This record gives sequence, structure tokens and C-alpha cells, in this order.
Amino acid sequence: MTFTNTLKQDLNHGLAKESQRKKGFERYFGCLHKTDTFDSFDFTNNNFYIEHKERGIPFGRYDSLFFDRIKYDEYLRLKTMEPNKRFIIIWTCLGESFFWEFTEKDEDENDDVVFYFDKQRMDRRKGKGFQTQELVKVFNEHIKPLSQFR
Repeated sequence: MTFTNTLKQDLNHGLAKESQRKKGFERYFGCLHKTDTFDSFDFTNNNFYIEHKERGIPFGRYDSLFFDRIKYDEYLRLKTMEPNKRFIIIWTCLGESFFWEFTEKDEDENDDVVFYFDKQRMDRRKGKGFQTQELVKVFNEHIKPLSQFR
């Protein structure tokens, strides 16, 4: 596993992984188009917006996986303009991909919490040390292997 120490290296690593994984994702979502580098979602087509996160940990190491809240806020905005599209985040953990479909409901039919908002101090490698980051944390029970996507 390679650890990077600059934001530019992280960005390049993420872009390379997106390119590497795109073909596999197309088996589930159809032909995908790469969005602009700094868009909240990495891929789109007529039916989906897809965000991808590469993680160097095994799935289940923690009770949840997270992503930046700004992506959730963008989901809410885009959903009003494109209500028929589905919004998916995929985490690839040590080569194995898992997904969660965005929803506005933070509890499931059993009243169990699906996701929650959190603030966490993180080193985002911008040369500014630790900064507070707003996150969405999705509990693992609600994240499924990509092979189960329908």
C-alpha cells in the first residue's frame, strides 16, 4: 500500500483509481461519463450519479464508512432537478467494492439509524494541519457488496 502526503498526490491517486474502476462499474450502471475533476460525483449517465472512494482498509474495520457532507448536500440539490436519477456511493476497500444508495431518510423501516452527520478533525493534507470536516457516516449494515446491486 502506498501512502501519500500531499493533496495533489491524493487527487492523482483518486483519479487513477476512478479510471481503473470505471469499466467494472459499467457492468452495473451502464455506460458512465466522467464528470469534471472537482464535481461532487465522479460519474454520471441518464440514470445515475456515482461517487467513488478508494479506501486502504478492510470493510468492517469500523462500524461505518464516511464521505464529505458537501456531497450529500449536492445530492439534495441535484435530486430536485433530476428526480428520476439514482445516487450511489461506492467504497472500494482493499479491492472489494461496496455501495450505498443516497436517501433522505436517516432511519430504516425498523427505526435503525442508517446514516448521521458528524464533524471530525482531519488532516486533509492542505498544509494547514488538522481541520474540522463535516462528514456523513453510513453504518455498515446499510452498505452492500456491489455485486448485490440491482
